[in-house]
Amino acid sequence: MTLELEAFQAIGIVLTIAGSVFGTGKALFARFDASLRERDDTLEAAISNVSKQLTQQSNDVRQIEKDLLLLKAELPEKYLTRADFNRTFTVVEAKLDRLYELLNQQK
Repeated sequence: MTLELEAFQAIGIVLTIAGSVFGTGKALFARFDASLRERDDTLEAAISNVSKQLTQQSNDVRQIEKDLLLLKAELPEKYLTRADFNRTFTVVEAKLDRLYELLNQQK
């Protein structure tokens, strides 16, 4: 069996096959490109979300640092350390002992 084709028929078949291959390749790459664009958009949204969370956490850390510095500034005004209490109490006891001695001497 032999197939005889005219030149224009052979060119038409070759162009049809080439066009089909080109169209299929173009559709495949368009789909691949759309998939990549969707993935990039998803990654960009995720990075943006992480950036917003990082900014919020950074602001929260700054606020906590400010609160801690304020607390450190207020602590000496509101609270007395054990060493300061002991020192003050020792002075008061010494004065009371001195008063007791003076009262005993006057008797």
